[in-house]
Amino acid sequence: MEITTARARIERGTFDGTSTWVLNHPDGARLVVAETGATVLSWQAPRADGELVELLDGYASAAELAEQDGYRNAVLVPWSNRLRGGRYTVDGVEHAVATDENGEALHGLLTAARFARAQVSVRDSDLAVRLVTTVGPEDYPGYPFSLDVAVSYALGIGSEGEARLGVELTATNTGQAPAPVALGWHPYLRLPGHTTIDDLEIEVPARSRVLTDDAKLPLAGEAALAGVASPVRLALAGTSLDQAFTDLVPDDDGVVATVLRSPRTGESLTVEQDPFEARVVHLFTGDTLHRGPRASLAVEPCGFMADAFNRPDVAEALLLAPGAQRQLVSDIVYRRS
Repeated sequence: MEITTARARIERGTFDGTSTWVLNHPDGARLVVAETGATVLSWQAPRADGELVELLDGYASAAELAEQDGYRNAVLVPWSNRLRGGRYTVDGVEHAVATDENGEALHGLLTAARFARAQVSVRDSDLAVRLVTTVGPEDYPGYPFSLDVAVSYALGIGSEGEARLGVELTATNTGQAPAPVALGWHPYLRLPGHTTIDDLEIEVPARSRVLTDDAKLPLAGEAALAGVASPVRLALAGTSLDQAFTDLVPDDDGVVATVLRSPRTGESLTVEQDPFEARVVHLFTGDTLHRGPRASLAVEPCGFMADAFNRPDVAEALLLAPGAQRQLVSDIVYRRS
């Protein structure tokens, strides 16, 4: 299926043999989304001089997409980050999901799932594609719950002419029992004119950072939180991060804005998130990536901190009642020089 107007085009495509959806915005911006995992492969937007530049560090081949190194731009359902030993307990019943060769269960279950198209739309300055999949009680050993999952991506232009990529992730409990659900998204940001992140700065409006053990899992209870002065401002040169922040501080518009900025060019990428739906932002400098270490910065809006399935302090908030929905809404804003 293809939708074409005088101003915009949404069409099917392929990426190294993998089916994709391609959104072409009237201002020149372009988004490529794989059906596998509903994973964004590319987001390009024009600079002030019209040059089209890549703003996300996506997979470069189908083999990389299958390998999932770094979970580049992945949709994270039904948990984000780490799950200790792949084990958790709900209503007194212990469950165990599959783990990798390191004994870790990372970033949920759907990074390799096929998402089907539910809707495409062209409206005013926005283009959007909505992709859906389901989770059944027999689909993923260790997660005996039922979910409908939808993710929408929208290309648009802000009020000041900035390029925007909107993401809306929704999980609906279609089963008969409460289901643990913690949503997240894992975009890797890159700014034009920079081959590494070492010349960039990051600003996070947070009042706490999350303390972890040797397995990179948060400490128990309040011991996981260390107060910091907000906003946190870091120069990335020589800085290695795999760090979560919480107690997020919204701006005057009610959104939490984490800003990656180039002092040299003046350009920036801002990840906006709702502080009530997405309580955590996780930063990863990509030092261990197989390809392009430190070429981009992962700025991950997440509903809960890592290992949320095993945290009594969020157990009640984590469970999604039958028929209920949980959302994670985020925007990435590109401000050109």
